[in-house]
Amino acid sequence: MIREAVEYQPAETDQWTMDGLSLLTAMIGSEVFGTATRGQADAFFGAVGRRIASLLQVTDISDGDALMARINRLWRTLGWGEAQLRMTDDAIMIQHVGLPETLQGDVDGRWADMAPPLLRGAYDAWFRALGGGVDLHTSVLQWRDGIMEIRHGR
Repeated sequence: MIREAVEYQPAETDQWTMDGLSLLTAMIGSEVFGTATRGQADAFFGAVGRRIASLLQVTDISDGDALMARINRLWRTLGWGEAQLRMTDDAIMIQHVGLPETLQGDVDGRWADMAPPLLRGAYDAWFRALGGGVDLHTSVLQWRDGIMEIRHGR
């Protein structure tokens, strides 16, 4: 992979060469998943998601629409789509749409392994900041057809 990158001669129309952050992210994912266990890698990217969440102050919000407006502003700034909340009797359901399904330069395909714990960590941190108890958990149910389904509850 390194040799291919070093020897690569970009065409004028190659877009991935314009996005070094995607390439860096992909290589970090490959390195982490290449040296850590799956559990360790998930924990690492969950922690990164919590760091992303710490960029936003949410404790001053008590309305779900206002919360999502603030969170979605961050996701749109990152180019990571947006989300909607739906309350059920026992959980908060998050439908996150528009998250890139691949990263340019991700030859190992690790973005699909990185993105779920990143988002899980971010949403978990936001809900905990709003008073979510230790008995509540955030989990990714599925990521299919451009939609990531996330659940926060018991």
